[in-house]
Amino acid sequence: MVEVAERYYMTRSRLERWLTDLEQPEGESIALYVKPGQLSLYLESIGREYGDWLHEMKGLPSSLAESETGLVLFWSDDPKYVLLPPFPIDLNQFFPAWDASCLRTLLDRKYLLGVVLLRLGGYSVGVFEGDRLLTSKTGTRFVKGRHRAGGQSQRRFERRREEQTRELFDKACSVVATKFADYEKRLDYVFLGGDKLTLHAFLKRCEYLQGLAGKTLGRVLNVAKPRYEALQNSPAQIWKTRVFVVR
Repeated sequence: MVEVAERYYMTRSRLERWLTDLEQPEGESIALYVKPGQLSLYLESIGREYGDWLHEMKGLPSSLAESETGLVLFWSDDPKYVLLPPFPIDLNQFFPAWDASCLRTLLDRKYLLGVVLLRLGGYSVGVFEGDRLLTSKTGTRFVKGRHRAGGQSQRRFERRREEQTRELFDKACSVVATKFADYEKRLDYVFLGGDKLTLHAFLKRCEYLQGLAGKTLGRVLNVAKPRYEALQNSPAQIWKTRVFVVR
């Protein structure tokens, strides 16, 4: 099994510069673009000429091989790069050199994205075309904090807290449905941000987002407070590419 020697994130602009500076290694090299969940199957379809390298690729850690956005592999005897792009690869492709054209196409595309940021106490919802925010709404709903006492007082407190949480979820879901309505059929992907446990409970209650499950990516954006500023800045996080140098 190959080992990860380095790992880091690249913003879209940094990745574009990196691709511009990418030099073909000495000797042979290949590039593979692999759709999500198809690494093993696709490697079987490639000829035996690159058998040793394909064997190395089969040994990639599952955390990489099973990426929900697929993989971009720039491979040679040394170095070897694995890139997890911000959006899913839509076509398996093989190149007998380090060809970055498909990745450049992905980076140049203006995806239509729905973004939902949520934590107990507030939400921020928007639709982006590329980096441009087309529509949005941000709001707050008070939700009581945890109650440390016991007895009936605690039970009343917890019931009220659950009620406030449901009210927040229902309001946020209504806003999502309203803001997404004009773009729903054209949305490429939906991203969620905030607290994972809160988002999990929210998805169970929000039937509208359940209907968009096929477009919702599992990566949760790191958002401390779901305010308008956080929404405006979300594309920078969405467009990050994870890069791994393997040995």
